[in-house]
Amino acid sequence: MSNSFKIKEKFSEQYTLIIDSDIRAVNVHMTSRSQLRWDFSVLKVEEDFVEVKIIILDHILLEANNPLIKEIAALTNAFSRLYNELHLRIDNDGKAVQVLNMDIIRSKWSQTKAEMEKIAENNPDIKNAIVLNDNIFQNQEKLIEGIQNNEFFLMYFNKIYGKKVPSGFKDNALNFFNSANVHWSFNLKNSTNPLLSSDEMIVELSGEPSILLNIGFYNRAYVQFANQIDTNKLQTSLNEKGIYRFDEITGRMIEASLSREEIADPEKLYTKLKYTFYSDEIFKYKMSNEYLTEKQS
Repeated sequence: MSNSFKIKEKFSEQYTLIIDSDIRAVNVHMTSRSQLRWDFSVLKVEEDFVEVKIIILDHILLEANNPLIKEIAALTNAFSRLYNELHLRIDNDGKAVQVLNMDIIRSKWSQTKAEMEKIAENNPDIKNAIVLNDNIFQNQEKLIEGIQNNEFFLMYFNKIYGKKVPSGFKDNALNFFNSANVHWSFNLKNSTNPLLSSDEMIVELSGEPSILLNIGFYNRAYVQFANQIDTNKLQTSLNEKGIYRFDEITGRMIEASLSREEIADPEKLYTKLKYTFYSDEIFKYKMSNEYLTEKQS
């Protein structure tokens, strides 16, 4: 069977994303669990685009072993309110091509900017953040790029939207330390589950570097750790794996999971990220007594 992953009909759904992270940066070890919730509505389905609204309902840091994570989360939440209501057009490749509520977003930035300027006088980091975001919010292309990098797009449109299944493709993207570009090779394939209805489809994603990671990669990727660890001895394992379940009639995502691992040294230098994405029907079941009883037994 060769189907492309796309939204085919209008629908509304609420989604919950759980992110588990485990990062070791030589002398620093950070683990965390966070939860995000969205209300997602498909308003219009055309041949070349879908029109959607994405509203952030919640963004909570559930667990953290390091105070630095809490500080970063607080700053992230301050800026995420700027994107908590998005009205977009998305093309058949899963790219946001037009922001339809740009006036509202810029209005939110004006309010946030005024609040930040009151406390920025003696804080160069906040001053830099104001300048950086001022440039972004005055430029629709930069704003779209920022939207494209958020977690909802990562889960809903990441690498499968608009693709044929099965298929293989290549991409250039950063490693998971976000420090060096990597030439990636990805594969998509169908998977079956006899417990699912005939209207449901499962797609599996697997990705790894398409060429051998060379000395140039190691010098760029881990330069910030060069004084703490011998980067010449590193042998990085880099992979991305995902499983997506969706309703084939509408294109509505039902649930998904995605793991990203970059292990340069299994004891001293790695990042392990796990994303678990549930529609409300699945999330409510996972939280139910029935599911918890089944899991215990």
